[in-house]
Formats: sequence, C-alpha cells, structure tokens
Amino acid sequence: MIMMMIYLINTVKTMKNLKQKFLVVVFLVLANAGMSFSAQSQGAVLSIFTKYGTNKGVTMLEASRVLMKEYKIKTFKSIIFDDGTRALPEIRKCIEIEKDGALSIKESTKDGLLTSGYYQLKSKNTNLKRYLIFKVGNNNKTTFIYVEGELSPDDLVELLK
Repeated sequence: MIMMMIYLINTVKTMKNLKQKFLVVVFLVLANAGMSFSAQSQGAVLSIFTKYGTNKGVTMLEASRVLMKEYKIKTFKSIIFDDGTRALPEIRKCIEIEKDGALSIKESTKDGLLTSGYYQLKSKNTNLKRYLIFKVGNNNKTTFIYVEGELSPDDLVELLK
C-alpha cells in the first residue's frame, strides 16, 4: 500500500489533467485516513498488552501457531490482572474507542461502570473478524482479550470454553 502511494505521488507530479490529479490526491487522503484509523484503533488495544503484559500480578498469553492455524486466527492476546485497578481506566477508554461502529456489542455495567463486554469490531478486510472481550470480577480481577482472524463468533465461543 505504501509503495502504491509513493508511486501515485510521483505520478501526480507528471500529470497534466487537473481532474486526474484531484482524484489521485483524494484517493491518497482516503487511503491514508483508513490506514491511520486502523493503526490507531488496533494500536490502542495492543498498547494495553505492551504496557502491562510483564507487570507483577499480570498473566499475558499469546496463542501458539498450532491453535492459530486450527482456528484461522491471525492474532490472539489475552491479559489477566490479579487486580486491574490501575489499568481499568485505560482499558475502558480503549473499549470506548474501539466499540464505535462495532458490529455486535454485549455489555454489563455496575454502578455506572463497565464490568463485562463482548465486541465484534469493524474491520477493513471482510474476511478478517476482530473481537474484544472484557470482564472485571471480584477484587477487580480483570480479563482483556483481543482476537482477530477468520473465525466466526461461534468459533470464538468454542475456543474460549
């Protein structure tokens, strides 16, 4: 995609037709906006794992290649906090960003705070499905899971049993 954008930028410089130049520039702007939206939203999710994954009282899991092949998963990350109090505001903010335009949302709240959620997120690629699962249990034990791949919602439920 980036190589194509560089090619188009160089092509615009040699174009004489103003309408063609305009269309190429519009395409470049839209393509860039789509890439940065995807990178920003996925980046917010993955930053949770990067920031907290090695902390004391935290268990992080990334799926093995065998599991990923069997369920056609591209990414599987799970993080469990013995006490997620410190990370909860950031996780909830990340969920708020991600759930905008989600295809499916199931949430539970207590005292106005999100305590559990399942989200099938939008994706640029129609074959690639993205999911977020979140739960806060007793003593703020917090689970946050991100999955992307070709698996259906039913496959995801089967995987998490």
